[in-house]
Amino acid sequence: MSTGPSLEAAQRRRVLRAAGWMLAVVVMVRVGITLVHGLADLRAHPLESHPHWGVIALSGLVFLLAHAVLVETWRSVLGCWDAHLPFWTAARVWSVSNLGRYVPGNVWQIGIMGAMARQLAVSPIAASGSALLGTLVNIIVGFIVALVSGRALLARRVPPQLQGMAVAVVVAAVATLVLLPFIIPRMAPVLGRLLGRPLVATLPVRAIVYSLVGNIVAWLAYGAAFQLFVHGVLGSASGGYTSYLAAYTSSYLIGYIFIFAPAGVGFREVAMLEILQLAGLATLPQASLVTLTSRLWLTLLEVTPAFFFWAHYRMRRRSPTRDPTDVPT
Repeated sequence: MSTGPSLEAAQRRRVLRAAGWMLAVVVMVRVGITLVHGLADLRAHPLESHPHWGVIALSGLVFLLAHAVLVETWRSVLGCWDAHLPFWTAARVWSVSNLGRYVPGNVWQIGIMGAMARQLAVSPIAASGSALLGTLVNIIVGFIVALVSGRALLARRVPPQLQGMAVAVVVAAVATLVLLPFIIPRMAPVLGRLLGRPLVATLPVRAIVYSLVGNIVAWLAYGAAFQLFVHGVLGSASGGYTSYLAAYTSSYLIGYIFIFAPAGVGFREVAMLEILQLAGLATLPQASLVTLTSRLWLTLLEVTPAFFFWAHYRMRRRSPTRDPTDVPT
C-alpha cells in the first residue's frame, strides 16, 4: 500500500504547524513591545490603587464555575446519545482536552476530547458529535454575545448614517441565537467535513438546546469573572458589566479565529488592549497591566486543573491493585 499521500499530508501539517509557531512568535514579540511601552508608562505614572487579592481569587472561582457549567453541559449532550460519564471523569477529559488550544490549530481540542471519550467506552458518534457540537455552539454563541453586549461600543464606532445598520446587526444576532436549534443541524455536517471528522447526519434537538443554554451561561459567567479580575487588579472597575463581557468575549474570539496562534496568544492581547481603551474601561497603562496579568491568570486557571486531573489519573493507573483481604498484621 502506498504511503505517499499520507506522508505528504503529514509533511504539510508539520510545515503549517511550524509556520504557525513562527508567526505566533512574531506576534508575541510585537505584543510584548506594546506591553513593555504600556508598563513603562505605568511605572512612570503609578496607579493609586492596590490589587485586591480576595476579589482576584473570587474571579478565579467564577471562572472555574463557568468551566464546570461547560463540563455539565457536555455531560448532558452525551446523555442525548445514551452515553454517560461521572462528573469528575468528564471534568478530567474536558480539562485535559482543553489544553489542545495551546497547540497551533484549535481543532486539536476537538480531536483530543473525542479520542479520550472513546477510551471511556463512549460511542464514536457520541464522542465526535458532542465534541464538534460543543465547539460549534461555543463559537457561534460567543460571537452573538459579543455583538449584543458590545452594541454600545459598536454604536460609538459606527458613523451616524450607519446606526440603523448597527441595530439591525444586533437584532439579527439575537434572531440567530433563537434559531440555532434549526440552523446547527445544517452547519454541523459541513464543519465535520472541513475538519475531517464527519458528524452524524442528525443531531438531537435536545443536545443543541443543552449546548446552547450551557454556553450562554458560561459566557455570561466569564464576563463576570473578567470584571471581577479587573476590579481586583486595578482596585476598581469603571463601566458596566456588559462592557467587560464584550471586551472578554471579543478578544477571546479574535484570538480563536487565528488558529495558528496557540490559545490565540498575541491576537487576543492586541484586541483586549484596544477594546479596554475604546470602551473607556482603562487607560493604556491599566489596559497593559490587565492584558498581561489576565493572560497569566487564565492560563494558570486552565493548566493547573488539567495537570492535577492528569496526575491523579496517572497515579491511579500506576498504583497496584490491593487485595482487600490482605490486612497487615
